Amino acid sequence: MLKLQLSNGQIIEVEEGSTLLPLAQRLSDKYASPIVMGLYNGEECDLQRPLTADGTVDFVEVNNSVGMRVYVRTLLFMLIAATKKLYPDVHLEVRNSLGSALYCKDNSERKLTAEDIRSIEEYMHKMAERKESIKLLRLPKSEAIDMACAICSDDNLALLAQVPDDTVLTINLLEGVPGYLFGPMCPDAGYVPCFELLPYADGVIINYPDNGNWQVLPPFVDQPRLNDAYQEAEEWSAMIHCNTVGKLNKIIDLGYAEKIIQVAEALHEKKLANIADILASHHELKLVLIAGPSSSGKTSTAQRLSIQMAVNGLRPIAVSMDDYYKNRVDSPRKADGSYDFECLEAIDLELFNDHLQRLLAGEKVKMPKYNFRTGCREYRGNELQLQENSVLVIEGIHGLNEKLTPSVPAEHKIKIYVSALTPMSFDEYNRIRTTDMRLLRRMVRDSQFRSHDAETTLRTWSDVRDGEEKYIFPYQSSADIIFNTTLIYELAVLKKYAEPLLRAVPQSAGMAYTTAHRLLNILSYVKPLEDNVIPNNSILREFIGGSVFKDAL
Repeated sequence: MLKLQLSNGQIIEVEEGSTLLPLAQRLSDKYASPIVMGLYNGEECDLQRPLTADGTVDFVEVNNSVGMRVYVRTLLFMLIAATKKLYPDVHLEVRNSLGSALYCKDNSERKLTAEDIRSIEEYMHKMAERKESIKLLRLPKSEAIDMACAICSDDNLALLAQVPDDTVLTINLLEGVPGYLFGPMCPDAGYVPCFELLPYADGVIINYPDNGNWQVLPPFVDQPRLNDAYQEAEEWSAMIHCNTVGKLNKIIDLGYAEKIIQVAEALHEKKLANIADILASHHELKLVLIAGPSSSGKTSTAQRLSIQMAVNGLRPIAVSMDDYYKNRVDSPRKADGSYDFECLEAIDLELFNDHLQRLLAGEKVKMPKYNFRTGCREYRGNELQLQENSVLVIEGIHGLNEKLTPSVPAEHKIKIYVSALTPMSFDEYNRIRTTDMRLLRRMVRDSQFRSHDAETTLRTWSDVRDGEEKYIFPYQSSADIIFNTTLIYELAVLKKYAEPLLRAVPQSAGMAYTTAHRLLNILSYVKPLEDNVIPNNSILREFIGGSVFKDAL
């Protein structure tokens, strides 16, 4: 018998080989929404996975961001299975999120019609209505690879070949269709009743509930400019044969990594030069606002864009909105008493607007520098003054919010949205989330420059994400330009910095440990890449160190 300790301290005994599903069903009335995943010794655990040792047990319900990932993964498997049943020649590829929706591109010669998509949706809803079972198979590596051959790309099979021969892998089955998707799945299709399929671009959108509201399906809000940016990154990375982890690993093995670094950095330089050309043609321009979510590379983008603007005869003056944070003791607090660093009110708007107006009026202004270690603004003798052809370049998470610069007419400003829209994936169905890439960036940066360990970064990440949902993403459609800061090689470089930080997170850290283990699993498939050939003006240097713009960071 195995001994399991529940979150309330109770210890129960179960037979070896039992799963968490019966226990989750027994405890379901203690949760506000359905339990979709277990936490076994702090690690994510499918409810149908057999238990083999004593341990601690907790559960994750669907009505939060972690549970919603399980919901979406299950929906995706249902889409794959339904499409294989109805249209076996159709091949879908998971591309990117658009709000609470997932875009899948149709790569088949026989393209799905709107009627076909309605048929697939009806089939999926019938799966949900009859609570079609999603079976979990734990197979030896050789058997799992044999079954996965029918569903995995060559890139993913190469990754599977890397794992030790004695590894036991998980394969799911839905109506006889196998699936190899990274992470836990719901036990049956009845767990995911709320969704819709919509024709979109060259494929289909899966629209699903927002976090925290699993029974309500919001209307799909199209973001064509953002989707175009994603697709451009996808097509470019495929063109240079570096759009999957398997291909990146092969490039590293063959000794071509330096070339990929040079090409990726050249793409950034080309894009920034093109943006600078647009700005130079805007003759009434006084203000460039650069905004984006955490760890998107706003500061380095502002600095590099400023150089390209200077090439065109403009005189950019870069201003970081981070330097206008209120002193920590004056920062607004949340209902629980903790500091709210993500809200607009965390910025000293009075001081910021005073400086903005004085700069635009031609005055010389003493500029602050925020010290993240002490939580205080400091004045280090830096003064700014606009001259002929001067343009203020202001970066920060709230740059797209019109409340920040209401006194500046629209014709005098351009808004740029930046984010790390990674095209990197493991295969057609297992993508690497943009939020995970940004989290790795932030964790490394916090360790390098802000005296934070990984546990601290992981614990505060949900607050950061909440702030992005409230204060950044609602305004991204108002951007005039989108700049993608992702670097196709960066996961391999971040690996050597992030892995020791993640391994240091103790199991007692709760969900921080769970996230650390999940990120370590992602990084385990990636081969490391040294950073000595990365140029000192690279956006990645903002996070790993060695940036020529270190005084602005």
